Amino acid sequence: MIIILLLALVLPGAPEPNLQNRTPSATKTRSGSASSGSAAAQGSLRIVTGQQGSVIFLNNVRNGVTGETGELKIERIKAGSYSVRVRTVGYQDWVTRLFVVRPQAETLSVKQIRTTDEAVLHYQKGDALRDSGNHDEAVTEYKQALQANPRMAAAAIGCVRSLIALQQLEEAESMLQKAIRVGAGQLAEAETVFGNLRRSQELLDESISHYRKALVLARGVSPEAHIGLALALEEKGAIDEAIGHFRQGLAQDMDTEPILYYLLGKALEKRGRTKEAIEAYGGYLRLDPNGQYSSAVESIIEQLKGK
Repeated sequence: MIIILLLALVLPGAPEPNLQNRTPSATKTRSGSASSGSAAAQGSLRIVTGQQGSVIFLNNVRNGVTGETGELKIERIKAGSYSVRVRTVGYQDWVTRLFVVRPQAETLSVKQIRTTDEAVLHYQKGDALRDSGNHDEAVTEYKQALQANPRMAAAAIGCVRSLIALQQLEEAESMLQKAIRVGAGQLAEAETVFGNLRRSQELLDESISHYRKALVLARGVSPEAHIGLALALEEKGAIDEAIGHFRQGLAQDMDTEPILYYLLGKALEKRGRTKEAIEAYGGYLRLDPNGQYSSAVESIIEQLKGK
């Protein structure tokens, strides 16, 4: 996942609107009225699907996958409003809106309905294969989804993400143009992926233009576009602006990707903002204390403290 993020910034995107076949009533956690300071506190959320491998999205950000018990516990969640989407291969996407009044230990039970829609089934399998890094097989599934439903923009965009990972860039661009033509509801994600494509081609000015357009379309709410733009700006030497977008992307990502703290720390270090860099690197260690880069990050922090 880290390598994918650094090379192509492959983060899950918004769902195809016609996949949201079941929209339960909004769920509200009750434990008293909200206070002005409640947003600073954090609680936990336990999501129960009864199925292993269900992918959980909060505000269109992938937060994890249910384990053998069919449950996922999200350790840090603040008071606020969240769109929740649950994807299990073979089932209709389950969506709702969750209102967390006061952060504490909460449970959300999910009941899903099986689907027989051929396009949806192939699309879901494609996403599952892409998440596991099987991009060749994912492309096959996405193309089968598009054969069944040529207007499924989500399948076209997913296919583009795998094609970029496979460095099949000409086909990726052709597929992306198709997604833009048919996917009026997913133009922000399509522009973001276009930015990823251009950045992979080292066409930084074009990638920056696509990321900025994506953020306009998404009304500023797209962690993937913010981080992609930050990476492109950093490569162009616009470090201060890059830092701003790293911070916005981090805030919207809800601490699902520890590596983003490392990227922010690296940018801050380049600007000589040592104290802030140490704090950012510390964010990586807080989220992934035994991660692949934890020893290296600890060493960087010690070096910065010694300056």
